Amino acid sequence: MLGAQRRISTLVSGLILKYCMHGQVRGRQMLAVGLWAVVLLVVAADEDCSLLVVNSTMGSRWYYSADYGFCTPFDGTKGTKLQENALVFEGADGATLDSVRFLPLYYALPPGQPIRKECVTSTARSDGTILTFWVGQHPSRDVADEFKAGATVDSVLHGQNGASFPDKLNFAFEGLATFVFRLGDGSFQRQVMLRFGQGSDGHDKWPWWMGSTPLHCAKNAPDGLLCGELGFLRAGNRHTFKVYPLPRDNVGAP
Repeated sequence: MLGAQRRISTLVSGLILKYCMHGQVRGRQMLAVGLWAVVLLVVAADEDCSLLVVNSTMGSRWYYSADYGFCTPFDGTKGTKLQENALVFEGADGATLDSVRFLPLYYALPPGQPIRKECVTSTARSDGTILTFWVGQHPSRDVADEFKAGATVDSVLHGQNGASFPDKLNFAFEGLATFVFRLGDGSFQRQVMLRFGQGSDGHDKWPWWMGSTPLHCAKNAPDGLLCGELGFLRAGNRHTFKVYPLPRDNVGAP
């Protein structure tokens, strides 16, 4: 049943997106498919859709549900461009980070922006482990509001020079993050639900925010965040965070 609901939700979300992109929708409409109820709220601005919020009976306030880690691909409207948005993680406090994976469950972006089906990929390099978000860049208060929903300034960590809470974001993702650390000849992993969002300072700089609701994350210092069995620290730039496994006094212990 849950699998069928997810498929229906993904189908409806795709239809809504196409309708909004090409139908110049205004006002509020209710669409119902089986057990799923979807509310489409569109605010018109310059003849384009400026806000698209999809709520499901599952209680999600995010725009679209990612089906088994994949996003609904969209080429974008004229003038938009698919970007490689890199978020870097490095091991901290003696921990050696081997890899990081992110399974997106929900995501938010302004209507009209492009996104790839394999919307989040992972790469391990000598200078850090990188999550790449394949989506366009356009700042939106509505996307920032979705990222902040249920969160507080004490459950979110920002990159260098970022505000405590984002005012606008290009996109936001929520999903299951898996961090794998080396331990001797082997490894162990830590998992937690996290949100990631990228903003813009108006000067071609792209500060990042990460965190979750207080259920999953809480600050333990001005530049530190604890999420489940993981600790995060702000690094020296806008797009890098340091990570270590807990307990902190025994980094190598799974």
